[in-house]
Amino acid sequence: MMACIGEPISWLRLERFALGAADPAIASHVAACPACRHCLDQIRGDTVALPPLVVASPPPRRTWLRWLVPALAAAAAAAALIAVLRPRPSSDGVVRVAVKGAGEVSLELVRERAGAIRFDATSYAPGDRWKVMVSCPPSASGAPLSIAVSVDDGISVDHPLAAARIACGNRVVVPGAFTITGSRANRVCARIAAAPDGDLATACLTLAPEAHEPRREPRPEPR
Repeated sequence: MMACIGEPISWLRLERFALGAADPAIASHVAACPACRHCLDQIRGDTVALPPLVVASPPPRRTWLRWLVPALAAAAAAAALIAVLRPRPSSDGVVRVAVKGAGEVSLELVRERAGAIRFDATSYAPGDRWKVMVSCPPSASGAPLSIAVSVDDGISVDHPLAAARIACGNRVVVPGAFTITGSRANRVCARIAAAPDGDLATACLTLAPEAHEPRREPRPEPR
């Protein structure tokens, strides 16, 4: 977690600056503030190349295993379907899901609270701002991912961000930011496809409201 050295610069102003809007005040601030500079780097989609996936060559096929091929093929197809539909759980605030045509895609939420940035937050409070980050192998960058974000509190479903298409990379920021209100747990989901009409995979993270201590009434002084 990093804190701003002074008055935090809003995501909106940083996004405009990243798009080329001249603002000497922002340039001077991010030059001295690691927290805001880090946010700007994320907005610009500062990518770090991921190592290519190395697939080992299959061993020589044995004749005595040929009779197993039909059964194993059916089992492998069922296992692949489960792997695509069921995201891999994680304890680091990141959820991973297999997307057809793109490989493994990771979903991460970034919280901004009073200038402090946190990447593994799982709770929200009034005034928090959230960003969605996606990571996927650079080898899939030829086909930008289609991403639609939704927020479900168990009563209604909102779509706080416009549907977007992004190129694969490490911690690529989905354009836009959103806030969460209320007192219920919210499930933030991203529906991801390697093409606009491609097969969809869904990755979700749950944000819980932070507990607040009940207000204590002062006791009357003894007479």
